[in-house]
Amino acid sequence: MLNLPDCLTAESFLERHWQKSPLFMPAAIESIKPRITRNELGWLATLDDVESRLVFAERCGERVRYRAETGPFSVEYLQQLPKRDWTLLVHDVEKHLPVFRTLFQNISFIPDWRIDDLMVSFAAPGGGVGPHRDNYDVFLCQGIGVRNWRFTLDDVDDDPEASEDLALLCEFASGESIDTSSGDVLYLPPGVAHWGTAKRACITYSIGMRAPEVKDLAASLKYEAISEGRFYRDPDLGVNEAIPGYLSSASVQRAIDSMGLANCRHEDIAESLGKFSTLPKDSLMPDVATPEEAESMVEYLNSGRHIQVHGMASIAFDDQNLFVNGTSRAIPAGCSDLIMEICSQRSLSRPVEINAGQAELLIWMAKRGAFELIVNS
Repeated sequence: MLNLPDCLTAESFLERHWQKSPLFMPAAIESIKPRITRNELGWLATLDDVESRLVFAERCGERVRYRAETGPFSVEYLQQLPKRDWTLLVHDVEKHLPVFRTLFQNISFIPDWRIDDLMVSFAAPGGGVGPHRDNYDVFLCQGIGVRNWRFTLDDVDDDPEASEDLALLCEFASGESIDTSSGDVLYLPPGVAHWGTAKRACITYSIGMRAPEVKDLAASLKYEAISEGRFYRDPDLGVNEAIPGYLSSASVQRAIDSMGLANCRHEDIAESLGKFSTLPKDSLMPDVATPEEAESMVEYLNSGRHIQVHGMASIAFDDQNLFVNGTSRAIPAGCSDLIMEICSQRSLSRPVEINAGQAELLIWMAKRGAFELIVNS
């Protein structure tokens, strides 16, 4: 877990800062492991199924304009980038390289269904994406190098002249300015204007939260005239909700309260929230097992070997339902412990006695892309 400053505990962090106020945490991570190099990040940005962007800060006197390009990029293009004033951003790194999910253990007091992705950026000196605000919480974890962050709770106007590609704010001088170096972490709640600029070539690991909007949940709701523009909020989040994979009843009630869904049934919101929170992007949908492959997985497991959750798979559960990659089903009797183990370990790695109900559930999960396909089983 993060080394929180000023004798903060996880409970007091949630009470004082979560969705309320920014917090700079110097040396919050003793050593970021695993870590990624500039070349490894560049390699990811050459792949067709990886979401990546380059943002250039183009300076003209006192004015800076930002221009974005979308990947994939060729190796030759990346090798010819200038010495300064650009940033390479790669999204969903933990889905392509599952070992990077380890970084989420630093915020183990946040329910994992709330975590959207790990975005990693390399910035040359002077690089950044400009002043902006996000609708979600983010933990900005500094790897190598030094980055200056400005952030403010003040209202900052939009600046449509700053970029044709990015939604940016006017440059601001109010608020705080800090320099982050290796191991430092900056937490920012939703809506806080912030602006990062590399002072030296640097890598930043951004753990971004999932922030459902009314329209995100509306697709599976059988109600009309649901207002848009409202985002999920949980400023009263408790550490007791941070059970791997668990979507608490309190989170469903918060969706109803914070998103203006009072006319919807609790069970409908629960199903919609579970499906949305586990729905992968189209480019990240894992391969699904055939019926034969799914049955082989159960035999493989019963033989004493292990199966692994797919790096791109998303699994959650509530008190009644299991959610896998945007689909749902009722939890069969006697399967809750099995589901909790899968969510906690992202694998089943011990010899287990699989009864008929558990076998049927595992087959259902495999046919929806929950597990890595077994090769030469």
